Formats: sequence, structure tokens, C-alpha cells
Amino acid sequence: MLRSALLCFAFALLTGCSTMADRLKGSLTPPPGQAYAIVSLTGKAFDPDRATIGLTVSDAGGRAAAQDIASLITDTVFGEEGMSPAEGKLVLMALPPGDYRVSGAWGHWTDDGVFGSNLQMKQFRLNAPFHLDEGETVYLGQVQVEMSFLPEVKLSDERRRDFGHMRRVWKIKDLSQVKIRPLAMPAAARP
Repeated sequence: MLRSALLCFAFALLTGCSTMADRLKGSLTPPPGQAYAIVSLTGKAFDPDRATIGLTVSDAGGRAAAQDIASLITDTVFGEEGMSPAEGKLVLMALPPGDYRVSGAWGHWTDDGVFGSNLQMKQFRLNAPFHLDEGETVYLGQVQVEMSFLPEVKLSDERRRDFGHMRRVWKIKDLSQVKIRPLAMPAAARP
């Protein structure tokens, strides 16, 4: 039952991804009164066919403002022509102007053990702040969920790959208006 629900959800995500270029119509100009935040949600797992990742964005009051998930079997960030694709999803979020933070990420995967398959889930608390002004489009970089060895989350700037995806898949020719502000954890929150 759960597997069927996940497959239906994955199909719905695929359908939504195939129309991103149609929805954007060649422009990353947000709707009036809104701003766009773009983040690459990627992951690595021994068995990507059975792995799902997600993230949560919270507003200044700590309430969930946006959430998204990616299946490592169905979602791909393609990058520039000739680049190796990444398992995951380039996420576009329309949000009102204001202060936000990527407050969490999670991974859900299956490991094969001696006694059969083991379902694993790991949640990661994050506190990666960002700000959006009305009418702007901001690239926030990548949130990478590692599930292969020691589960962890890494933040990085993958603009070459992600801008390539926007050009090739989203059909955006002019990316000059996209502001680049990669996520970072505040110094006090780093281990």
C-alpha cells in the first residue's frame, strides 16, 4: 500500500517536472508580490532506486513555508551538456518577500542487511538563513543528503550545473537576473 502511494506520488512529481518549462514560459520573473528561491536538492545512496530525500523551508516565525521532496530514481538535475547528472531535483519555490531558513532535510532509504532489507530514515536539523525581496529570483545552491556511509547533509554552490539545468530543461535563456546567494550554516551552528 505504501509502495503504491509512493509510486503514485512519484508519477505526480514527474508530471509536474515535465511542465516546468511550460509554466515558466522562458522567464524566471516571479508573480507580483512574490519572489523565487531556487535550491538543488540532491542525494547519494547505495541503492538510489529505494531512496527519497526532502527539505523544509521555514519563515521568520518558525512555521513551514515550503517543502519539497525528490526521488533518487525519478528526479535528475541534468546540468550543462556533457556534465554528469545528479540524482535529485532543482526546486523552484515562490514565496512572499521576507526572511527564511532551510530548517531541515531528511533522507529515507533501504539498506540490505544480513536479515533482509532495513528501512532507514534520518532527519537533519539545519539553520541556513536567506532573505528574499519582492520580485527577485535567488539561487541558494545545493542541499546534498548523503545516505551511503555516515548519513549527513552538505551545503554547496553548484551553480554551473544548476544554471545549465535551468537553460536546458526549464528553457530559460537569460539567467542574468538570478541573484546568487548560496546557503551557509551560521558559524555558531557548525560543529
